[in-house]
Amino acid sequence: MGGSLAALLIAALGVIGTLSSALLTQHVNARARMAELEHDHRTRRAEEDRGRRQALLDKRHTCYVALNMADWQFHSTLLLHIDALRTAVDTERTNDAMEAARDAMREQWGEAQLVLPDALLPLAEKVNHILWKVYEMVRRIERGHAETDESLERATTMLQKAKGQVFDLRKSMRKDLGIGDPDREP
Repeated sequence: MGGSLAALLIAALGVIGTLSSALLTQHVNARARMAELEHDHRTRRAEEDRGRRQALLDKRHTCYVALNMADWQFHSTLLLHIDALRTAVDTERTNDAMEAARDAMREQWGEAQLVLPDALLPLAEKVNHILWKVYEMVRRIERGHAETDESLERATTMLQKAKGQVFDLRKSMRKDLGIGDPDREP
């Protein structure tokens, strides 16, 4: 009887071992599948984050290009209009160009206020402010309402100062994007 009990015990342990082995294998496979799913989820999330960062960088790049163009165009048309006022030649054409550049600058400035990072916004505000000051001064001069210290010469001097600030802004935007040699002048 001792031998049959031992055989029965061995058989029971064999069955329990076989069942346990199947359960253990199933448990290990389930954990491996969960780990794989978590890895896939993390990978997908990282790709989505990279995509969002790239989209933000692309939007910033587009905004920087448009802002730089609008700044230079407004600067140039202001200077051309001041020269036209000095010579009294072609003032209507230069006025129209200046107004179009002003409108483009205003529109681009609205977008820039939402896209520019906090570090660049003060520099862009400085550029915007001086260009608008020159524009307003030129308008007062044209209307015969110039303040005591306002003249076409002063407006030209202010635009020369603004040129350096526009360059500094462009350099900072390029640095923010990690593009090229930011010290090279246009």
